[in-house]
Amino acid sequence: MLQRVGLAQSLINEPEIVFLDEPMSGLDPIGRREIRELIANLPANGTTVFMSTHILSDAEALCDEVAILRRGRLAAAGKLHDLVSESNERESFEIVIANADADKLTRSLNGNVEVKQRAADVLMIVDGEENVEEALRAAHDAGGKLISINPIRRSLEDLFVEKARD
Repeated sequence: MLQRVGLAQSLINEPEIVFLDEPMSGLDPIGRREIRELIANLPANGTTVFMSTHILSDAEALCDEVAILRRGRLAAAGKLHDLVSESNERESFEIVIANADADKLTRSLNGNVEVKQRAADVLMIVDGEENVEEALRAAHDAGGKLISINPIRRSLEDLFVEKARD
């Protein structure tokens, strides 16, 4: 409750700028969601939000721009999308297939795709968009049913770990 009261006090006069230090620390899941939604709506009301947090998923969900500090020095700063997108790695995709045999898929794909049998489905990691069609065709030929296909994106946590090691 103290966290909520403190946030309410800081917002009562509709400030142009608000500085938040670990605003969701110590909150239960419902409280975290409520505070996250409140913070997300502040810019629409004309309030600029500066937030300091160690919970990178909170920063990723709420921030347009981020700065990463390492030993008191700026290690990276910029628009979140640009920072997590800059990478020399090729884009990869995660494909989930039901009713398929991982061994059969592995043989038909000639090692171009990483294939893992899971309890209820098969996970394929495909490197490069040009290989997605081949993987889907192999899955179809193996009697599999497409469950999902998603790009694998670098997270803010990935960026932070990379910058912390530099």
